[in-house]
Amino acid sequence: MQIIVIYIQWNFIHTPYIKDKGVTNMPITNFAAIDVGSNDLSMKIFEVSKKNGIKELEFIRHTIELGSETYTNGKISHILVNEMCQVLMAFTMKMKEYQVVDYTACATSAIRESLNSLLILDQIELSSGLKVKILSNSEQRFLCYKAIALKENDFNKIIKKGTAIVDVGAGSIQISLFNKEALVTTQNIKLGSLRIREILADMENQTTNFNNLISEYMDNGLKTFHELFIKDTKIRNIIAVGDGLNDILKYATLKYIFAKEEKPLDSAEDLTLNYVDRAKFSKLYQVLLSESVGEISTTLGISKEQAALILPTAMIYNKMFEKTNAEFMWFPGITLCDGLVAEYAEKKEKIIPSHQFTNDIIVAAKNIASRYHCNLTHANNVEYSALNVFDSIRKLHGLGKRERLLLQIAVILHNCGEYINMNAVGENSYNIIMSTEIIGLSHTEREVVANLVRYNTSNFPKYLEFSRGFDKDTYIMICKLASILQISDAMDKSHRQKFSNLKITIKDKELIITTETLEDITLEKGLFEKKADFFEEVYGIRPILKQKRSI
Repeated sequence: MQIIVIYIQWNFIHTPYIKDKGVTNMPITNFAAIDVGSNDLSMKIFEVSKKNGIKELEFIRHTIELGSETYTNGKISHILVNEMCQVLMAFTMKMKEYQVVDYTACATSAIRESLNSLLILDQIELSSGLKVKILSNSEQRFLCYKAIALKENDFNKIIKKGTAIVDVGAGSIQISLFNKEALVTTQNIKLGSLRIREILADMENQTTNFNNLISEYMDNGLKTFHELFIKDTKIRNIIAVGDGLNDILKYATLKYIFAKEEKPLDSAEDLTLNYVDRAKFSKLYQVLLSESVGEISTTLGISKEQAALILPTAMIYNKMFEKTNAEFMWFPGITLCDGLVAEYAEKKEKIIPSHQFTNDIIVAAKNIASRYHCNLTHANNVEYSALNVFDSIRKLHGLGKRERLLLQIAVILHNCGEYINMNAVGENSYNIIMSTEIIGLSHTEREVVANLVRYNTSNFPKYLEFSRGFDKDTYIMICKLASILQISDAMDKSHRQKFSNLKITIKDKELIITTETLEDITLEKGLFEKKADFFEEVYGIRPILKQKRSI
């Protein structure tokens, strides 16, 4: 008989939930955030309220190397799946203890890349009752940014100058560059600590300097990013987040490298260090290089498997110091769980974030457009028309802010395919968008945007002809947005921005779009009329373009 013993590591100080009799009527929600990660399973339980914002009650973590099997074999074995299910069952018991009323459970790259991911999710739900959502990489990293921004005083101050957020996971790293409070670019590189260890494991016995081998492998992956994005950018700060960072900070503290006084710190809260300069981090890195995995394991009281991930993680941060010439590194001390609760609290209107993340998504899309030499003046004019039409027919389409954002991104990128071939703009634009990560959008949302631009200049296919199996509601949503994009693009087909001061009214089954211009709009009216048929088919009203000659 096989017995599986599950050890749950309790991080931070245990803070039991005590209901205050004086505030029992306050709208307080106990919320659980669960991260099914590549190297561990973790859960944080939070108290969420409008008055007090977000308060962490407990953090539970169980080490399980799901990514080790995915990155090596392509799938996760039934042994680890069974262990994972039992840990998640223990999580649900803890949720009942805290009277949790809502939760979000998410999986990242280990399950996302596993060939048996759907079977794993089904077994989790059957055994524990938890519905786990697989996050796309862009969603995962965006949630971490939301968690960082909760520390708004530090975050908003830091990103005023060149800043790189370096998020090191088990499967990959995400590097995002901010300047003047705006997101410049974000790129994902498959150089996660666990992935690197598994890829190079067979070579360890073939060299006398395995650390140098890891370093060379990382250099190859970071070289292109440096040449394209960092070389001509002044980076002053690095914001460090990701797997294994707490272990690195604890190690630095126990070795007196970061400590302000020559004695061990007493609590986990003391490990939440704000800043470290390049020299101190370099000292930490050199100390790590000088010790074996066994010595690191003994110092931290962790398994050798966990200890083996610390040096690759530290090496990535050290290389970012070298590549960027940054002066400082900031440790906000957040995890994906903090991002999940930030997202939940924002949706429930319990908090109002000071940083405008929607702007980051739009800026990222515009940077992609610039990379492919899109005509931004034309895109801005089409954006003005499309968003005005969208806002004027809200009652007809019934769509919300998120769909408006998808339309806006599609407008910004609708001609990016011209960079490759001007005779297949729609298809090329589709391929570019599907091959380019847009921070903050899920894979499905990116596919919506890609299909909007794909069919901007061609006939929109029937539901059964769609190349991907969208559900019917999503198909209808794409139809609604595509019809708006098509007529809006037609209104500036000459790329001469003839229209200004649009006035849009609905009267007698007609959507009347009146523009003030003295220019000849024969071309625009003719192309607009051809696109009007699809719009009328979607909305049941006919768009009419009228000219009012301004004086």
